[in-house]
Amino acid sequence: MFDTIIRNGLVMDGSGAQGYSADVAIQGERVAAIGVIPSEAETAFEIDATGMVVAPGFIDIHTHADIALLARPQHLPKVMQGVTTEVFTNCGLGFAPISEAGLAIQRNYIAGLFGDEGAEKTPPPVDWKWRTVADFLSRFETQGVGANVVYLIPHGALRVSAMGMEERHADNSELETMLAMLAQGMEEGAWGLSTGIWYAPMRSADKKELNALCKAAGFFATHQRDYGSKIFEAAQESLEIARDAGVPVQIAHLQMNGPGNAGRAPEILQKLETARSQGIDVTCDTYPYTAGSTFIQSLLPPWAVDGGPEKILERLANQETRDKIVQSVSLNPETGLLRNDWNSYQLVGATSKQNGGLEGLSFDIIAETRKLSVPEWIACVLEEEELRACFVHHAAHEGNVRDILRWEGQIIGSDGLHLPGKTHPRLYGTFPRVLGKYVREERILSLETAIRKMTGSPADRLGLKQRGYLKTGCFADVVVFDPRIIADTASFEDPLRFPTGIPYVFVNGTAVKNNDSPTGKLPGKILRK
Repeated sequence: MFDTIIRNGLVMDGSGAQGYSADVAIQGERVAAIGVIPSEAETAFEIDATGMVVAPGFIDIHTHADIALLARPQHLPKVMQGVTTEVFTNCGLGFAPISEAGLAIQRNYIAGLFGDEGAEKTPPPVDWKWRTVADFLSRFETQGVGANVVYLIPHGALRVSAMGMEERHADNSELETMLAMLAQGMEEGAWGLSTGIWYAPMRSADKKELNALCKAAGFFATHQRDYGSKIFEAAQESLEIARDAGVPVQIAHLQMNGPGNAGRAPEILQKLETARSQGIDVTCDTYPYTAGSTFIQSLLPPWAVDGGPEKILERLANQETRDKIVQSVSLNPETGLLRNDWNSYQLVGATSKQNGGLEGLSFDIIAETRKLSVPEWIACVLEEEELRACFVHHAAHEGNVRDILRWEGQIIGSDGLHLPGKTHPRLYGTFPRVLGKYVREERILSLETAIRKMTGSPADRLGLKQRGYLKTGCFADVVVFDPRIIADTASFEDPLRFPTGIPYVFVNGTAVKNNDSPTGKLPGKILRK
């Protein structure tokens, strides 16, 4: 007897091979059989998947689910779109391993990016008492989670634990502290390191620090130092770290921002291909949108961030330093000229009475509404939201998105942010958007290739065993979707909407979505290296 039989579907196994008609049987946590399963076979649950695709569950290689998955373990924004495995932490922004002082810094400086404890504030609250990777990951096991977890150690947590928010190179003792914490975290099940050297204080790391940490981790995902006018120099730095440390590199959310980068994706991809031909193991992840998103304090100059969140707020409370911050923010950091692109920035993740009702509006409209210049309003919103508000920035180019999606070394990753209130629609829509817009409508990718980029490719990249493929004996992470109607419905105006055309999702053999509805089950596992 089988627990579940999915009949008459088009099986796409995650390898990129052509799909084939077959039945899929699940027993316990595993795929028990694929082929023609006799109609008289006993089963507790049977699905008619005629006209639908049966594929491995999607592996989101770039997420920020650290706190959301603790606060709301069903993880509906992801499991409802077919994601069965979440890979975090990314961009070096995270919370374990960490010292007590470092955790206080991270909670105050970056927690807004994670929605803190979530908009719902339902008990039990996140207790924030962990220090080690083992302790952190045990929280997911104790309460249960709706998706599997793969953990990367965040560079930022190491750095603030060793040296606070100081914007300088680490000395030998501080580097040794970071390496010791990294080694322990790897022993406790992490799969590598994530860096974010665009962000404070990681941006002050020198090559010695980066090479040592990446070599010790054996794999690193990097939010590069630049995605705008200096993207080629930033990519070169990423490639040199990978070469010198002798480890694979995953370039995070590879996008090319600014008017000067329109149509230049073939150039950056050629650079990556040349590196691959020279033995550098480089891939990238991207999401299918022309806008990015992060927290507002990332717009501040380094001197304003030095010392951490308390110092930022102190400087904003002092009129002299506040005026300096406003003057600095008013200038484009690349050209030194007055910024005139505030209409491309959109407020999200705000909860205060002053700003909560303004979510979704552009910075210039909000500032006009409040009778302030945009830099003056930025100073206000940082205070009023206590450094917890974020923005969406529309600065990339559709042609580049398409070209990068086509690259063999590209993997789908949402970079979704679990914010209170509005957020970037990639949190709810990344995977169905690729399958609906870029596969069915625009034919940028074949269906088999797109599924490989969501399943087998990320599994292979990380070294996950018996995940990412739909084969007999593999863990039964399975998604059933209708390729004729699958679509994202989340938009920048209304981003908290579930997709259509994905009626069934299984995690380790248990349905987390059944006939378009969440089941409330929490069958996810912590996947330790």
